[in-house]
Amino acid sequence: MKFFNQKRYLLFMGGVFLGFTGMNWNIPFFAWFALVPFLRYVRLGHSWWILLFSLILIQTASTMRIVSEPFHIGIAFVSGIQGGIVFTILLWIWNQIRLKFSNHISPILSFAFLFTIVEWLGGNGSALGVWCMFANTQINNLILMQSASLFGATGISFLIFFVNGSFEQTLSELIFNSTISKNSRISLITCFLLFVGLLFYGAFRLTNTIEGKSIKVGTVTSKIEIQTMWLDPIANQKNTEIVFQRTKQAADEGAKVIVWNEGAVLINRKEEDYFLKKVSNLAKEIESEIIAAYIVPLKEKEFFMENKLYWIGKDGSTRQIYFKQFIPPGEPVSHTPSEIRAIETEWGKMSVAICYDFDSLQLTKKHAELRTGVTFIPASDWKGINPFHTEMATLRGIENGSSIVRSTRGALSGIYDAYGRPKGTLDYYEDNDGVLVASVPISVVPTLYQSLGNWMIALGGFYFLVSGAFIFVNVLKNRD
Repeated sequence: MKFFNQKRYLLFMGGVFLGFTGMNWNIPFFAWFALVPFLRYVRLGHSWWILLFSLILIQTASTMRIVSEPFHIGIAFVSGIQGGIVFTILLWIWNQIRLKFSNHISPILSFAFLFTIVEWLGGNGSALGVWCMFANTQINNLILMQSASLFGATGISFLIFFVNGSFEQTLSELIFNSTISKNSRISLITCFLLFVGLLFYGAFRLTNTIEGKSIKVGTVTSKIEIQTMWLDPIANQKNTEIVFQRTKQAADEGAKVIVWNEGAVLINRKEEDYFLKKVSNLAKEIESEIIAAYIVPLKEKEFFMENKLYWIGKDGSTRQIYFKQFIPPGEPVSHTPSEIRAIETEWGKMSVAICYDFDSLQLTKKHAELRTGVTFIPASDWKGINPFHTEMATLRGIENGSSIVRSTRGALSGIYDAYGRPKGTLDYYEDNDGVLVASVPISVVPTLYQSLGNWMIALGGFYFLVSGAFIFVNVLKNRD
């Protein structure tokens, strides 16, 4: 047990566990104890400066897993510095709570709620959105992911933090005292019961059939990069023709609603009206709805664009014009406010988002409130986040009780039901025709999250409020 007291071993173990949680090369099992070495390091009072430097290094190295064109290495360093600083500050705050108020507030619960609340704040307001959520480490555990319908991804993150905190405190007690306190035993038993209970809930939920009709939907992927369309007008014209052909093919295969990938074609402003008329005529010809996602250059000599979609009904009318709302850091895209709306179709209520929009809890909560049965997402990724980003979107679908149809350049396109079960997938890098058609339920599945949102955050806020009041009263008593 000696190495559990040595900082270099603790930082090394924590680096390995944390470095392979989330994103690509994700080992889900690691998440349940990835933070234990860092909590142990802090408890032993080792150097904060060494911890800060180590966490920046670990976070940077971890982000390197998704580095590939167009995601440059410099962004990994920026992300690593930001993540290392935030992580260190949170550990410092938790340590202050533990040292000064452990008789009045549970170190385990304070750790779990503190990290969960900060994750939620990041998912709502930071430029990275939900990318830093620990719940993402479990996206391949479909049974556990069903619990997102109860309390959202924040609840799953809370459970992971709660388990980490319980393990660390138990380990420290065994090393220091060779025994486990009553509070730690209660925490471990609670972790076990919560985990098993949620697995039973998920297993039972997945046996249920989603009631209501299903329709065939299609994704169309253009296998040409935006930079190529931008620089080569001939290649761009050929790509546009191919996208139209693939749209016809999807309709021939029975798709009633067809969604293109994000920025599937490039259209100059003066050609836009003609292009939209062609899409309208095509929709009437094939008698299918078309969600045409495209980009419009805004500056003649600068790589800067308008990123939007037109939802064209099968009668040729325009149902919705929508612009990308949540812009990734550094993406050369203008921001035009757009309303998130439910589109009433003959099959049911549907909605749209563009790629990174579905990484903002603030935006996805609006989709949940609309209670749409299907959300269509034109997207554009890169090899470094394939297939992780598409799989992340299914977690939002489980929260919202809606099917997800994500058409993706540079990664996995997928059609998923409201339980996150794949109805069809198509990998961009495989030799295929760029067309995916599958049947998907269109009925919204009621979830507790739709009604109460991230109620775990309210619970955490209430816990800190009551604990703070209790501490304040005791401080006044001690003064008297």
